[in-house]
Amino acid sequence: MKSGLSGLLLLLLLAGCAADKAKPVMVTETKPVAAPTTTSSVITSETRADFETAMTHLKAEEYDAGIALLVKVTKANPDKAVPNINLALAYKQTGKMKQAEDSLKQALLAEADNPVANNELALLYRKTGRFAEARQVYEKILEKYPNFRIAHKNLGILCDLYLKDYDCALKHYVFYSDVVQDDKTIKIWIADLQKRAGR
Repeated sequence: MKSGLSGLLLLLLLAGCAADKAKPVMVTETKPVAAPTTTSSVITSETRADFETAMTHLKAEEYDAGIALLVKVTKANPDKAVPNINLALAYKQTGKMKQAEDSLKQALLAEADNPVANNELALLYRKTGRFAEARQVYEKILEKYPNFRIAHKNLGILCDLYLKDYDCALKHYVFYSDVVQDDKTIKIWIADLQKRAGR
Protein backbone atom coordinates (compact mmCIF):
# COMPACT_ATOMS: atom_id res chain seq x y z
CA MET A 1 0.00 0.00 0.00
CA LYS A 2 2.80 2.43 0.85
CA SER A 3 4.84 2.04 -2.39
CA GLY A 4 2.29 3.87 -4.53
CA LEU A 5 1.90 6.48 -1.84
CA SER A 6 5.67 7.02 -1.92
CA GLY A 7 5.37 7.73 -5.62
CA LEU A 8 2.65 10.29 -4.94
CA LEU A 9 4.81 11.96 -2.32
CA LEU A 10 7.77 11.93 -4.71
CA LEU A 11 5.80 13.98 -7.21
CA LEU A 12 4.92 16.48 -4.50
CA LEU A 13 8.56 16.64 -3.47
CA LEU A 14 9.63 17.24 -7.06
CA ALA A 15 7.25 20.17 -7.30
CA GLY A 16 8.45 21.42 -3.90
CA CYS A 17 12.12 21.12 -4.86
CA ALA A 18 11.40 23.07 -8.01
CA ALA A 19 9.82 25.81 -5.96
CA ASP A 20 12.70 25.97 -3.48
CA LYS A 21 15.52 25.95 -6.01
CA ALA A 22 13.75 27.54 -9.01
CA LYS A 23 14.76 24.58 -11.19
CA PRO A 24 12.48 22.76 -13.62
CA VAL A 25 10.36 19.92 -12.26
CA MET A 26 11.63 16.50 -13.33
CA VAL A 27 8.68 16.42 -15.74
CA THR A 28 9.64 17.14 -19.34
CA GLU A 29 7.32 19.70 -20.89
CA THR A 30 6.24 19.36 -24.52
CA LYS A 31 6.95 23.03 -25.15
CA PRO A 32 9.49 25.44 -23.63
CA VAL A 33 8.43 26.83 -20.28
CA ALA A 34 9.97 29.09 -17.68
CA ALA A 35 11.41 27.47 -14.58
CA PRO A 36 8.47 26.70 -12.30
CA THR A 37 8.17 28.32 -8.91
CA THR A 38 4.87 26.75 -7.71
CA THR A 39 2.56 23.85 -8.47
CA SER A 40 1.05 26.12 -11.14
CA SER A 41 3.82 24.85 -13.41
CA VAL A 42 2.19 21.42 -13.40
CA ILE A 43 -1.47 22.55 -13.25
CA THR A 44 -3.49 25.65 -14.02
CA SER A 45 -4.07 28.15 -11.22
CA GLU A 46 -7.84 27.50 -11.43
CA THR A 47 -7.36 23.86 -10.40
CA ARG A 48 -4.46 24.23 -7.96
CA ALA A 49 -6.70 24.08 -4.86
CA ASP A 50 -8.42 20.92 -6.13
CA PHE A 51 -5.03 19.34 -6.88
CA GLU A 52 -3.66 20.14 -3.43
CA THR A 53 -6.83 18.89 -1.74
CA ALA A 54 -6.66 15.69 -3.80
CA MET A 55 -3.07 15.15 -2.70
CA THR A 56 -4.12 15.62 0.94
CA HIS A 57 -6.80 12.95 0.46
CA LEU A 58 -4.33 10.55 -1.14
CA LYS A 59 -1.78 11.10 1.62
CA ALA A 60 -4.51 10.16 4.10
CA GLU A 61 -5.34 7.09 1.95
CA GLU A 62 -8.76 8.53 1.14
CA TYR A 63 -8.48 7.32 -2.43
CA ASP A 64 -12.07 7.75 -3.64
CA ALA A 65 -12.14 11.43 -2.65
CA GLY A 66 -8.66 12.00 -4.12
CA ILE A 67 -9.53 10.24 -7.37
CA ALA A 68 -12.74 12.26 -7.80
CA LEU A 69 -10.82 15.54 -7.53
CA LEU A 70 -7.94 14.36 -9.72
CA VAL A 71 -10.35 13.34 -12.48
CA LYS A 72 -11.63 16.92 -12.43
CA VAL A 73 -8.07 18.32 -12.44
CA THR A 74 -6.92 16.09 -15.33
CA LYS A 75 -9.87 17.16 -17.46
CA ALA A 76 -8.93 20.81 -16.89
CA ASN A 77 -5.21 20.13 -17.56
CA PRO A 78 -5.05 17.74 -20.53
CA ASP A 79 -1.58 18.98 -21.50
CA LYS A 80 -0.02 18.26 -18.07
CA ALA A 81 1.41 14.90 -17.03
CA VAL A 82 1.60 15.26 -13.25
CA PRO A 83 -2.15 15.15 -12.46
CA ASN A 84 -2.55 12.03 -14.61
CA ILE A 85 0.47 10.35 -12.99
CA ASN A 86 -0.98 10.94 -9.54
CA LEU A 87 -4.39 9.74 -10.72
CA ALA A 88 -2.76 6.55 -12.06
CA LEU A 89 -0.99 5.94 -8.75
CA ALA A 90 -4.26 6.38 -6.88
CA TYR A 91 -6.01 3.97 -9.24
CA LYS A 92 -3.19 1.45 -8.67
CA GLN A 93 -3.72 1.69 -4.92
CA THR A 94 -7.38 0.75 -5.40
CA GLY A 95 -6.57 -2.12 -7.79
CA LYS A 96 -7.97 -0.38 -10.87
CA MET A 97 -5.15 -1.30 -13.24
CA LYS A 98 -6.98 -0.48 -16.49
CA GLN A 99 -7.78 3.04 -15.29
CA ALA A 100 -4.19 3.42 -14.03
CA GLU A 101 -2.83 2.42 -17.42
CA ASP A 102 -5.20 4.80 -19.21
CA SER A 103 -4.10 7.66 -16.95
CA LEU A 104 -0.42 6.93 -17.53
CA LYS A 105 -0.95 6.82 -21.28
CA GLN A 106 -2.74 10.17 -21.04
CA ALA A 107 0.23 11.57 -19.12
CA LEU A 108 2.54 10.32 -21.87
CA LEU A 109 0.38 11.93 -24.55
CA ALA A 110 1.07 15.22 -22.78
CA GLU A 111 4.77 14.53 -22.10
CA ALA A 112 6.09 11.52 -24.00
CA ASP A 113 9.49 11.52 -22.28
CA ASN A 114 8.27 12.04 -18.74
CA PRO A 115 10.54 9.72 -16.71
CA VAL A 116 8.13 9.17 -13.80
CA ALA A 117 5.20 8.30 -16.10
CA ASN A 118 7.37 5.91 -18.12
CA ASN A 119 8.72 4.21 -15.00
CA GLU A 120 5.22 3.80 -13.58
CA LEU A 121 3.90 2.42 -16.88
CA ALA A 122 6.72 -0.12 -17.02
CA LEU A 123 5.97 -1.16 -13.41
CA LEU A 124 2.30 -1.58 -14.32
CA TYR A 125 3.22 -3.68 -17.37
CA ARG A 126 5.41 -5.87 -15.15
CA LYS A 127 2.64 -6.26 -12.59
CA THR A 128 0.18 -7.31 -15.31
CA GLY A 129 2.60 -9.81 -16.88
CA ARG A 130 3.58 -7.80 -19.97
CA PHE A 131 7.30 -8.20 -19.46
CA ALA A 132 8.50 -7.45 -23.02
CA GLU A 133 6.48 -4.21 -23.06
CA ALA A 134 7.89 -3.23 -19.66
CA ARG A 135 11.43 -3.78 -20.92
CA GLN A 136 10.80 -1.64 -24.00
CA VAL A 137 9.53 1.23 -21.86
CA TYR A 138 12.54 1.05 -19.50
CA GLU A 139 15.01 0.90 -22.37
CA LYS A 140 13.33 3.82 -24.14
CA ILE A 141 13.38 6.05 -21.07
CA LEU A 142 16.98 5.11 -20.24
CA GLU A 143 18.02 6.21 -23.74
CA LYS A 144 16.63 9.64 -22.92
CA TYR A 145 17.68 9.67 -19.24
CA PRO A 146 20.69 7.32 -18.92
CA ASN A 147 21.23 8.23 -15.24
CA PHE A 148 17.65 7.60 -14.12
CA ARG A 149 18.69 5.25 -11.33
CA ILE A 150 15.30 3.86 -10.27
CA ALA A 151 14.64 2.77 -13.86
CA HIS A 152 17.99 0.93 -13.81
CA LYS A 153 17.00 -0.86 -10.60
CA ASN A 154 13.53 -1.73 -11.89
CA LEU A 155 14.87 -2.96 -15.23
CA GLY A 156 17.38 -5.09 -13.32
CA ILE A 157 14.55 -6.65 -11.30
CA LEU A 158 12.53 -7.27 -14.47
CA CYS A 159 15.49 -8.92 -16.22
CA ASP A 160 16.47 -10.94 -13.15
CA LEU A 161 13.17 -12.27 -11.83
CA TYR A 162 10.89 -12.26 -14.86
CA LEU A 163 12.99 -12.46 -18.03
CA LYS A 164 15.90 -14.52 -16.65
CA ASP A 165 18.27 -12.28 -18.63
CA TYR A 166 21.06 -12.23 -16.08
CA ASP A 167 23.48 -10.12 -18.12
CA CYS A 168 20.85 -7.39 -18.39
CA ALA A 169 20.02 -7.67 -14.68
CA LEU A 170 23.66 -7.49 -13.60
CA LYS A 171 24.36 -4.48 -15.80
CA HIS A 172 21.48 -2.48 -14.33
CA TYR A 173 21.99 -3.62 -10.74
CA VAL A 174 25.66 -2.60 -10.93
CA PHE A 175 24.78 0.81 -12.38
CA TYR A 176 22.28 1.41 -9.59
CA SER A 177 24.72 0.16 -6.94
CA ASP A 178 27.46 2.48 -8.19
CA VAL A 179 25.14 5.46 -7.81
CA VAL A 180 23.37 4.42 -4.58
CA GLN A 181 26.38 3.05 -2.76
CA ASP A 182 24.72 2.69 0.65
CA ASP A 183 22.04 0.28 -0.63
CA LYS A 184 23.15 -3.00 0.96
CA THR A 185 20.25 -4.97 -0.52
CA ILE A 186 21.34 -4.33 -4.10
CA LYS A 187 24.84 -5.54 -3.25
CA ILE A 188 23.33 -8.81 -1.96
CA TRP A 189 21.31 -9.12 -5.18
CA ILE A 190 24.46 -8.62 -7.26
CA ALA A 191 26.39 -11.25 -5.30
CA ASP A 192 23.48 -13.69 -5.55
CA LEU A 193 23.11 -13.09 -9.28
CA GLN A 194 26.85 -13.55 -9.89
CA LYS A 195 26.68 -16.84 -7.97
CA ARG A 196 23.66 -18.06 -9.95
CA ALA A 197 25.32 -17.06 -13.22
CA GLY A 198 28.53 -18.87 -12.18
CA ARG A 199 30.69 -15.76 -12.12
